[in-house]
Amino acid sequence: MENSKPFKLGIIGAGGIGSIHIRNSIESRNVELVGICELKKSQAEACINGQPIPIVESVGELIKFEPEGIIIASSTNSHGEVAKEIIEAEIPFLCEKPLASDLSQATQIANFANEKQIFGAMAFNRRYHQRYIEIRDAIQAGEIGTPETINIISRSANPPSAKFISTSGGLFGEKGSHFYDLIRWIFETNIHSVFACGDALFDPEFKAINQPDTAVVLMRLETGVLCSLNFSWRSGYGHDERLEISGSNGAIHSVKNSDAAYHGYAKGKFSQIEKFPNWNEIFRQTYRDELDFFISEARSNDRIKLPTLFDGVKAQKVADAITLSYLSKKPIDLKRQ
Repeated sequence: MENSKPFKLGIIGAGGIGSIHIRNSIESRNVELVGICELKKSQAEACINGQPIPIVESVGELIKFEPEGIIIASSTNSHGEVAKEIIEAEIPFLCEKPLASDLSQATQIANFANEKQIFGAMAFNRRYHQRYIEIRDAIQAGEIGTPETINIISRSANPPSAKFISTSGGLFGEKGSHFYDLIRWIFETNIHSVFACGDALFDPEFKAINQPDTAVVLMRLETGVLCSLNFSWRSGYGHDERLEISGSNGAIHSVKNSDAAYHGYAKGKFSQIEKFPNWNEIFRQTYRDELDFFISEARSNDRIKLPTLFDGVKAQKVADAITLSYLSKKPIDLKRQ
């Protein structure tokens, strides 16, 4: 019989993404939010609107509330140690990327969860956006023939601070990881090699920490498909995220409006009347769907939709290779890493 009781959930972190998970949990009839772990108590309090939800400062205190599952949305450099503590407590968890600060630790944690048979999943929420689901289905059905190229644009309307980027994985890890996973998921293959070039074109604080705010990445998939990714932390016209796949018999775009390609986004003759929707508007539903999938799969221990911890490791490996390419100015073969 299906478990009809609300899922007892704990959430670690009440920052940007953590606050989304907290609010979705409070609004869901399927969830009982038993506790929040956050060092900045006022930040967590701002998310709960006076509701009597305990706020604690350690993972151990959160575990005492006996959650059925935990979402890790704390600071990036804390993910590894937090995940280990949750695995040791034998609690299912969903982790925002990355799984750990470095690839070696992330691999160890994924193996540890596997050995302990603990359900762990990565929060690559773009897999649940309806348009990306449609694109994947079309590719798998052969609607455009044999895929040959994929082009991705991702430009952020609200850039993060250089301080945040210095510990979060940078442009290639913080922004890019979602797309490396999306590419692997759509094409059901791995990434063979990468080459990156970039610079701090508009933010001197990024320049000071040797982090690009703008970059172009080229990839070859193991199937031979060629990919280009155009990344920027700046957009003056809203969150810009577009994907185009070309194949032997056609092409498919993430933008449904066929006229969109003929509009410019600067001030002048070819400008749009309205800005693009913001990031939260585009992906709001994906976080809700992700929460529902986590509840279902954590209870059944039957993975259907959620990415594995090893998917997270593979995305992190790609991010590391791209960073190495950017620093060395050389192409990187992932099989040699």
